[in-house]
Amino acid sequence: MSDSNEQPVEGFEALGRAPIGRRSVVRRMAALSVAPAVVGSGLLGFAGSALAATDDSRLNARKLSYALRGGKVLEGYFAAPRGKANLGVVVVMPDEAGLDAKAEETARRYALAGYMAVAPDLRATFKGGSRDAMVADMMKIVPDLKSLAHSNSKVSRISVVAA
Repeated sequence: MSDSNEQPVEGFEALGRAPIGRRSVVRRMAALSVAPAVVGSGLLGFAGSALAATDDSRLNARKLSYALRGGKVLEGYFAAPRGKANLGVVVVMPDEAGLDAKAEETARRYALAGYMAVAPDLRATFKGGSRDAMVADMMKIVPDLKSLAHSNSKVSRISVVAA
């Protein structure tokens, strides 16, 4: 009987040779930074949970325009558990495709887990510019989301949209 640690890991040899893009690394790092919070908060089933339907009666979820200080307006998809207050805010940053059904579904899943989730529509909020510039601009206004109704003034940024 052999120890399982002595078995070669298939594909491991190519790991150091394959180039990995900067965005891929950032996505993986963001996913790793969220994992302990999900596991530690008892939300282990969250990542593998079933799809959160658009008409789920447990949620308030819809596209909105939210006025920020300085006259800035944040366009996006907002989701929160119905009838709850004092919620942590999670910003679900859409991938390169922009605000789509995948980003909205991820926001609903966070709302079902007890958070107020915001999936910004970067193109509508920050007209023009590269995606990186729009994300940087979004990061500047994230602290303003502490004043959302029903918020507990704690905001987390999620840079990855779960599949």
